[in-house]
Amino acid sequence: MSSSLSSLENAAKYLSPEDKAQFLKIRREMEKAGASRKSIEERLHAFIWDIIESDDEDEDDEGAE
Repeated sequence: MSSSLSSLENAAKYLSPEDKAQFLKIRREMEKAGASRKSIEERLHAFIWDIIESDDEDEDDEGAE
């Protein structure tokens, strides 16, 4: 297993239970489909960044109230 995928798995420990389940589902589906390790890493990286950006937007919305 590559260090990048390991790093993503470590980051997934800090996700909400729902997000972590989605992370694992994406990984399993891509592995089952025979995707390359690089494409799996890219997809999971994008997924985590989407969550981070979404959380940042939520905090910005709360601060504007």
